[in-house]
Amino acid sequence: MHETPQNNVAGILAISNLHTILGNFPKITGLVLLIPFLLAGQLAQAQVDPDSTAGDTARILPFVTDMDSLMGDSTALGDSAVALSPQAQYQQRVKDSLRGTSDLTGTVSYQAEDSIVYDVKTGKLYLYNTSVVNYEDFGLKSERISVNINDQQVDAEGVENSEGELAGTPEFTQGGETYKARTMSYNFSSEKARIKGGRLVQGEAFILADVAKLQPDKSIHTINGRFTTCNHDHPHFYIQSRKLKVLDDKQVITGPMNLVIADFPVPIYLPFGFVPNLDQGKKSGFILPQYGEAQDKGFFLRGLGWYFRLNDYMDLTLKADVYTSASWRLQASSRYKVRYKFNGGFNLAYGVERFNEPEDPDFLKRSAWSLTWNHTQPIDPTASFNASVNISSSSTYQREISPNQNDFFQNNLRSSIAFSKNFNNLPFNFSVSASHSQDLNKGTMSLQLPTFTLGMQRQNPFRRISGKNLDFLKQFGINYRLEGQNSLPTIADTLFPGVLFNPSDTVFVREVVNGDTVINAVTGSSLYRNGLRHTASAATSFKVLNFINVSPSFNWTERWYTQTVSKSYNDETQRIEDTPVEGFFRAYDYSASVSASSNFFGIYKLTKSKREVAFRQRFTPSVGYSIRPDFSQPSYGFYDKVQSNSDGDSIQYSIFEGSIYGSPPQGESQAISFSLASVLEMKYRKKESFDPDFDEKEDKYERRNLLDNLSVSTSYNFAADSFQLAPIALRARTSLLNRKLNLNASATLDPYVFGYDDVSFPERLPNPRRQNRFTINEDGTLGRLTRAQVTLAWSYDSNSKKRGKSSDDARRELGNEFDEDEYLQSQVASYEYVDFNIPWRVNLNYSFNYSKPSLDAARIVQTVNATGDFNFTEKWKVGFRTGFDIQNLELTSTQVTVFRDLHCWQMSFQWTPFGTLRSYSVSISARSSTLSALRLSKNDYWNDRFQPL
Repeated sequence: MHETPQNNVAGILAISNLHTILGNFPKITGLVLLIPFLLAGQLAQAQVDPDSTAGDTARILPFVTDMDSLMGDSTALGDSAVALSPQAQYQQRVKDSLRGTSDLTGTVSYQAEDSIVYDVKTGKLYLYNTSVVNYEDFGLKSERISVNINDQQVDAEGVENSEGELAGTPEFTQGGETYKARTMSYNFSSEKARIKGGRLVQGEAFILADVAKLQPDKSIHTINGRFTTCNHDHPHFYIQSRKLKVLDDKQVITGPMNLVIADFPVPIYLPFGFVPNLDQGKKSGFILPQYGEAQDKGFFLRGLGWYFRLNDYMDLTLKADVYTSASWRLQASSRYKVRYKFNGGFNLAYGVERFNEPEDPDFLKRSAWSLTWNHTQPIDPTASFNASVNISSSSTYQREISPNQNDFFQNNLRSSIAFSKNFNNLPFNFSVSASHSQDLNKGTMSLQLPTFTLGMQRQNPFRRISGKNLDFLKQFGINYRLEGQNSLPTIADTLFPGVLFNPSDTVFVREVVNGDTVINAVTGSSLYRNGLRHTASAATSFKVLNFINVSPSFNWTERWYTQTVSKSYNDETQRIEDTPVEGFFRAYDYSASVSASSNFFGIYKLTKSKREVAFRQRFTPSVGYSIRPDFSQPSYGFYDKVQSNSDGDSIQYSIFEGSIYGSPPQGESQAISFSLASVLEMKYRKKESFDPDFDEKEDKYERRNLLDNLSVSTSYNFAADSFQLAPIALRARTSLLNRKLNLNASATLDPYVFGYDDVSFPERLPNPRRQNRFTINEDGTLGRLTRAQVTLAWSYDSNSKKRGKSSDDARRELGNEFDEDEYLQSQVASYEYVDFNIPWRVNLNYSFNYSKPSLDAARIVQTVNATGDFNFTEKWKVGFRTGFDIQNLELTSTQVTVFRDLHCWQMSFQWTPFGTLRSYSVSISARSSTLSALRLSKNDYWNDRFQPL
């Protein structure tokens, strides 16, 4: 049988049926068969006929063959040796028809770029110049390889080049591991190897040894071994030991060892060493703690713990902080992920702080806990479950116990757990959720458990209607929404656990009644508020005169409650008392409105401009009218009156006061609203469009927005007896410097005078108030400036101009080889992500806030904040975050970070120079996560100096 040839070859030697020849050694000696083939451009390859029994004859084989067919007593061929042509690379394989003569269970294939020589007398095969031998999962590549067929052993070594350096040294792989050496020997039968000057790659670690032995069980024994995570041929650091063993499960065990840095041995020896696992995957293991001293809590071990790799989808980390003052903190965190199903993680922490001794008068002990949980789960294309929980027992944890500096700045915590569902072929969607809000400064908390919503998408019942002037019916649509909620209003966070888990217990609640603070004893269940709310609307739109959009609408809101309140005046206490009334109660309101808007354009061209510059301004005026009755009228029954003092004066109140969805609005409204918005655009011809080679198919004009938005709005209520004109709102937004500088501004003008009442007697009211008189009539101004805000934000990095993108886009697309998880694991604190691909980056923000609602002095806040980082060199990165309070002429929270890439090491420095959070941290650590505990750090944390209030 012949196959299509692949290479041109000048000569071939083939020796086959070797076991037959060797078996007839008395008859045949010194047999050498040399058959030259000279073909024009192709070589017809010969293939072994496994059924051949040709007696004393040899069958023709290709030159590059399976080694198994040569495994036998080659001395049967006498002293004959044949040198073959060095012209071609031979890469052909043939099945071994004589495998029964060898202990090998697989096929051995080999190749060489230069030549292959078989010594018949010694039974050795020599491969020269980039030689390769493969057997099952064993692969060897070297400049020079010799194969002893009798002993079933392969030897490899490099050769010196013209510069006297060793080149083409052996490199072999087995079982997915890579080995490099100066010389090596491997026995196919015993599966043992002897390596000199070896370099073993195990995941992200490297093991170097003067002499190493590879055992059949894949374990490795070394003499004068060195363990490192530096990938240099001459590593910057390593752990050396005379005896070192690598187990098949990637564990490393050593005898007496010490650390060597820059060829300098650290004079500290350990009796033995153990590296749990070199695998790239996550494994369970011990977490080494930090040690130090806190001024108020004594010496500590911080971060002592254990990492559990529970399975391929979930892990668990347990950590503890222990202080000699008997303060402590426990933390459990976990991450889980099942691809395409769900993912999330949680963090639960509990801490206790003790100051001084129990016998001391200033002894203090306090505890707090914190819980965060995030979960995302797409159940199916129409349903999902999501959770984001961040709750704490009190501010004590964030302000005093937590070692995380970012927790200190948290003022509010919020949580939400939600399930949502859309219904196929139905216009409805449903969601149910629970939420929580916590004010750490005030020490209060509120809870909504549960809240559900059933919504109907906009329905257009007449969308298929046809006919002239019936567009308003086609656009007619209705919406509906049902909401239900059970809510625990704002209470002290110390009362929250009892009210939530034991609602029948009595709690003491502080309330403010007529300016007086009173403490009432109530049951926890009475604090809950619940109800249902229906919201429906009908709207349409149509055009008048082809350019005016008219949109009428009608809105209905109805609330269902099971409780109202009845108020009465107590003559003895001279206070108003509330009495709950149980039952089923409806509270509804409705309103109607119509609005009209249009767009007008103004275009101005610079006729003498070669760039064909043109400006276009778009004006969008809008006017609307809305009407709503006064639902405090007695005919509706939503409001009542109660005596307010001993003089018999009365006030009006809503029977739905304190209800979860509130009461129908009080007072009639017939308001007309006005607004005017404007956008200014510019268009000009590109410079390259004047080039004769410019492609006419491309757009030759550049368009930019000079003014993204400029608007003014207000309203006037005809039904109000005073203050009919609403405050005037002004807004502006634009982007400058190729959209790198963003400007936002807003202001509010009150058209009414704020001052003292105009009375005839000299005595005036002690406090000024808003007067029903226009400022334009008093002082000629449009209104009083009560609020104003201006923000400027500029962001730029060195790559944004080059790439023509924003800095965020540039960072997103650049990518980075730096492993953030690895970096965070090796640091004392959680520093920011270091991006060495961007030489520098700067973000500047200016904020101006003005507030003057009364005659008091205006409150002005001006701040400038700056963040950024830049590279001194490819290895140095410096970052900063600072701010300046212009009004108070003082710096705000400032932080400086320095990062140095030391190849296999990394150095980080973080410094907060002043303020309550004044601190610093210096860390030099191994970059690899395998040796993340190999670090030297010096820290002075802010919370280690914190004294209890």
